[in-house]
Amino acid sequence: MTEPAAQPAAPAHSPRMVQLDGLRGIAAFMVVFYHMDIVYRIGGPFGRGYLFVDLFFLLSGFVLAVSTEKKLKAGIGAIHFTWVRYKRLLPLVAVGAGVAVVRAVVIGMADPLTLALWLVLDLAMIPSFAGMGPFYRYNGPQWTLFYELVANFLHAAVLHRVPTRWILALAAVMAVWLVREVNVHGSDTMGVNAPTWATWWTALPRVGWSYVLGVWIGRQYVAGRRGPSLPWWLALALPVIGIALVPQLPLSTISGDLLFVVLFLPAMMWAVAMATPPAAMRPALEWLGNFSLPLYCVHLTVLVWMSELLGHATWVWLLALATALGVAWFFSKVVSFTSPPLVPKAKT
Repeated sequence: MTEPAAQPAAPAHSPRMVQLDGLRGIAAFMVVFYHMDIVYRIGGPFGRGYLFVDLFFLLSGFVLAVSTEKKLKAGIGAIHFTWVRYKRLLPLVAVGAGVAVVRAVVIGMADPLTLALWLVLDLAMIPSFAGMGPFYRYNGPQWTLFYELVANFLHAAVLHRVPTRWILALAAVMAVWLVREVNVHGSDTMGVNAPTWATWWTALPRVGWSYVLGVWIGRQYVAGRRGPSLPWWLALALPVIGIALVPQLPLSTISGDLLFVVLFLPAMMWAVAMATPPAAMRPALEWLGNFSLPLYCVHLTVLVWMSELLGHATWVWLLALATALGVAWFFSKVVSFTSPPLVPKAKT
């Protein structure tokens, strides 16, 4: 008697997790509102918006674990993989630096030769080690793209070979290191300013904790592990609610930052991954994820430049926000921005 043919296994995940696109977009807007508070002192509930940078690293680790680890195990070299990732990020770098260099020329930041040299260095992703000013000379937010490339290289070189149980142990080590550095630094803002050769490593636990944990969570997802799901709109509202509540808790900045990054962000991202948006919302969420990329790269230059030109009145920051959205929309139309694929393509 012959055995019945085995039925094909159900796919572990949907063709594209657009809810994570929506989460990326929300995170980008939280960073914009945080920078508006820094530049215009408007107050409001998003004074800890810098913590969503950690979410970008968490998402990056998750995405690469879900979409790319099989290819890495098939033998893609770390240098080749990082080069591919760099070319993917280059439009973001070029747009952000391009807008910023126009401002630098207009305000006479430096002589033309120096400006040209800075532009070349920023496009090549070579950071400043001056110990003062931004990590990159033109566009501060570019520092996160640099560390994402570093994490991607280490993922391709080493991390994809590490067994899952040791990934969690490595994340725990990074968490202990993160706690130490946040206590020394006073907040979870390491990596923003230009380091020196003696302090270049201070952002590593911030990147390492979120990215490595994202890899571990991604592997759980690929293995088919699932949990209870919240309504999709509630899952996506959680980051906004959480970032607004953290400053209201009876905690120091250090404790609040660590609570948010170590406990809240991973649970929130998993809740979003488990959510299922309706089909009608998929195009909007995917668009939000893609729009977040140019917005993240151009907004700070626009906000600062508008404040230099027009001051800090309410109408100015409203105009600056509208201008940043408009500039990002323009570049989203003329430059090819695509967010990383959130699942591997199905085999044909």
